[in-house]
Amino acid sequence: MENKIFYSTPSMTHYELLKKDKKTVAVEFEAILLKEFLKEAFRPMLEGKSFDTKLYYDTFLEKISKKLAEAGGVGIAKFVLENLRDEKI
Repeated sequence: MENKIFYSTPSMTHYELLKKDKKTVAVEFEAILLKEFLKEAFRPMLEGKSFDTKLYYDTFLEKISKKLAEAGGVGIAKFVLENLRDEKI
């Protein structure tokens, strides 16, 4: 039997995040905000449900919010991009 080492990939460093495309980051930010809004909307429906059901809906909301943001969202990414200034740190 072989010993295998499992590890997760490291998260992005601050420098790697700065190198990312600004539009991609803005869309990801909008997806996160949309997911939080949708979680609050679904909260009453999920009260008293099992952990498995809540996990399913969390995954569903993550995917649907990502698709919504990529399709144009509600304008949060556009607003962020319009108001973003290039400043050197």
